[in-house]
Amino acid sequence: MKNFFYLLAVLFTSLIVSCSDDDPIPAPVVVTPEVVIPDTGAPTITLVGSSTINIEEGDSYTDAGASASDEVDGDISSSITTSGSVDASTPGTYTLTYSVSDAAGNSVELTRTIIVAVATKITALAATGRVSEQTPEQARSTINGKWNFPESSAKSSYSSKLNTCEFDFIEFTDTTYFLAIDLEGEFIAVSGPYELNEDSEGNVSSVDLYYYTGEIDVVIATLTDINVIEINDEIEASFTVNLTIPDTADFDSCNELSGTYSDVGKEEPMQQSYAVANTSTSSDSTSDTGSDTFVSYIDPIIHVTLINNTWSLQTVTEDGVTVTVAEALEDFCYDEECPDDGVGDCIEFTIEGCSPPTFAGVQFSAYGSYNLVFSGGTFPTEVEVGTWVWIDEPGPPRFYRIDGEYEDDYEIMTILELSDSKLTLEGGDGDILYFNAL
Repeated sequence: MKNFFYLLAVLFTSLIVSCSDDDPIPAPVVVTPEVVIPDTGAPTITLVGSSTINIEEGDSYTDAGASASDEVDGDISSSITTSGSVDASTPGTYTLTYSVSDAAGNSVELTRTIIVAVATKITALAATGRVSEQTPEQARSTINGKWNFPESSAKSSYSSKLNTCEFDFIEFTDTTYFLAIDLEGEFIAVSGPYELNEDSEGNVSSVDLYYYTGEIDVVIATLTDINVIEINDEIEASFTVNLTIPDTADFDSCNELSGTYSDVGKEEPMQQSYAVANTSTSSDSTSDTGSDTFVSYIDPIIHVTLINNTWSLQTVTEDGVTVTVAEALEDFCYDEECPDDGVGDCIEFTIEGCSPPTFAGVQFSAYGSYNLVFSGGTFPTEVEVGTWVWIDEPGPPRFYRIDGEYEDDYEIMTILELSDSKLTLEGGDGDILYFNAL
């Protein structure tokens, strides 16, 4: 037993020796936790291209987009979302907004402004070609304009035989035609939409002219074999016309004018139209007339806005009183009866069963003509035609409105307001006409 306690004593002593200053106890290990710095910085967005883009009505627009980066996440361009849209066919100011967020939820946005201006473009002034070899879009440019029938055309044989009807001119806009006829010394103008008929290859085989009889729209003429050429810097057309004017129209005797016409000359465009065409980016719209040096006080956008719209009359203010277009057209249903002997006053009366036109609109041509159209009600479409000329001088935009039958009958019209949707005109008598664009 003694030996056992002795061994314990020796063992205890050796443990004390092993824990001496020569072999200290290791210090405890202290682990410092990693410090995570919060991501509070927002990403950055950079537009590809300009922050403001200017285009013209009818141009195509493809957005270039944007790129984005973040100090922590790197390139995050794929996370960009874009809101807003651009209608390049409608003038106005549009905004696109680009937004992006990083993984920590920090977000940022940036905008781009796209301004769609009223197009300073006009339909080609000097387009040529054979319509039967053209698409509808090409054909509209080819026939667009005012075409004057010469005295030496095929109409002469008919007029000498009948001595009743002569074609004066035919004018095409992008959607509408105007046909002027001299019937026994009376100037008659008719108007309506036209239709381009296509063949199996998508080219234009014929052009139908529609006319409202007061009840229905009917085709009164079909044009075929239309060919437009340029000779000695002048544009001429040839075509065949088949007239099918209904006997309910008061000019149906002019059906005898059906035939083939040649040397039908194109009216010279207005100087301002030349100026716009020569600065336009549209193709095939210039004419080598030397008019590119023409300087005008008339702003090109004013000119193009006026001629590229059909203006629908809304209200009229006369002597301070404003009336609707329906009230302004009520006199269509008034007539008067006067004594045969000329003695006594005429008696005004309302036509029984009459309803006045429901629409009054005006178009101004790049070729210097205007066409005032009345339609609807119980009347066939009625057209008044004339010419217009800019008063090209400083000040508010003004023009002369000249009656088609009487060159000495003119009125000065002042444009009080003009935009892509509204037109306000003041006549020489102080009347104010308010129009909306169709």
